[in-house]
Amino acid sequence: MEELRQIALAYYKDVPEHMKMWVQEFLSEIDKDGNEKVSLQEFLAYMGMHEDSKHLCTPSFFDELKQEGREELEFMDLLALFYIVSTGRPFCNGHCKNFIKGGYFTCVQCFYHSPKTFDLCPVCYLDGKYVHGHKNFLDNFLVLKTKRTVGDNLNQDQHGEASSITSKAKAPESGTGITPAETINALVPVNPRPNDTRGGRKALKAIEILLALGNIFVTSSQCAIM
Repeated sequence: MEELRQIALAYYKDVPEHMKMWVQEFLSEIDKDGNEKVSLQEFLAYMGMHEDSKHLCTPSFFDELKQEGREELEFMDLLALFYIVSTGRPFCNGHCKNFIKGGYFTCVQCFYHSPKTFDLCPVCYLDGKYVHGHKNFLDNFLVLKTKRTVGDNLNQDQHGEASSITSKAKAPESGTGITPAETINALVPVNPRPNDTRGGRKALKAIEILLALGNIFVTSSQCAIM
């Protein structure tokens, strides 16, 4: 959870003041007694009031959030909670149902064509402890890679030249007011369904290759376990 705390803090430090006010409103709502700490009772009461957060309303998730040796949630823990709720960080849809703190596998078909994703922690995916109608899974990094590949190929097809990765990934100059969220949105193009064009065919081929890589990784891991 420490990594998520640091990610949440990085976003918080960079956002405009009016967005920081949203976080402060959240903190004042969940911290009923105003002591700048949140007890298990306060946590359960607040999370239970919101339908879209009821899956987080458990003592076990509270224990995951709080720092080791502490009895209550403090600012960094609550910042991580706000980030988790705001971004919809996934729980495993496999056997364990645990909150996924790090990398995970997601169903490609559901990711692109369904309002809900189907996500698995590495252990449930590797052990086959899940029930799902689709077979193609990629880890979250490779899914992001396919979105980038599709966008680059379609851009190349439309403009007749390859777009510069370095120009897209260039960090914003200081003083521009660009937040990390805006930078991420600029780096990750929206993935249109490829038409039957040269760029579309290249994009589909790239996805096929990445899916094959995913299958190779799983097969090699299974062999190593055997």
